[in-house]
Amino acid sequence: MTTVNFDFRTPAPDGTLVPASGSLRLTPTERRSIAGAAVLPVSFQVNLVDGAASVTLAPTDTSWAWRIDEIISGAPGRTIYAAVPDAESVPYTDLIPLNPGTLAPVAAPSAAWAVMLAETDTRLSAGVITPDPDDTGFFLIGA
Repeated sequence: MTTVNFDFRTPAPDGTLVPASGSLRLTPTERRSIAGAAVLPVSFQVNLVDGAASVTLAPTDTSWAWRIDEIISGAPGRTIYAAVPDAESVPYTDLIPLNPGTLAPVAAPSAAWAVMLAETDTRLSAGVITPDPDDTGFFLIGA
């Protein structure tokens, strides 16, 4: 079993970081068998105390992962699927995010602005910019 240490902070107006409040919902993605018992993929919830929680989880293998739903006050909800190593303890931020469909590690995403800039550069080199016919103040980029 592996202890996963969660620590969530939010920015305060004075620039400091304060403990977040909220909870986590943890769910195994697959039913599995351990010592003749069927372990069902049932979720459980853990409340953060001063922004932190320590949870003991079964290490995963290539056939299943942990789904972790972050329910943090004031923050958008977030769900990740993660591989949990067979270790004594690990910080949550060190878990490897997985693609839920394949359970393969997720590639580091490109920054949204970089993707948008690349698309804009491609459109500009392939076409022209014309005023929007609806006169909304936007421009159309096209070939």
